[in-house]
Amino acid sequence: MRRVLDAVVCVAALLLVAVIIWWGADYAWRGRVQTMAGLESISMLWAYLAMPVGGVFCVLGIVACLFDPRRNELETAQ
Repeated sequence: MRRVLDAVVCVAALLLVAVIIWWGADYAWRGRVQTMAGLESISMLWAYLAMPVGGVFCVLGIVACLFDPRRNELETAQ
């Protein structure tokens, strides 16, 4: 039952992160015409890409946490 609950939580977290990636990428794409204050040659796209890139790293972390065999060590420790 615990593995099923872990899978449900993982799917819910991945759905949330998918929304963050989707809207972050859309926001970054729409903001590509803006420029940074003081750095007029750099597009705001690069600053706004922090959300989708961070979301991708979150996906890696969520999946790694689900499949990490070391997290069961405390349950079987004597």
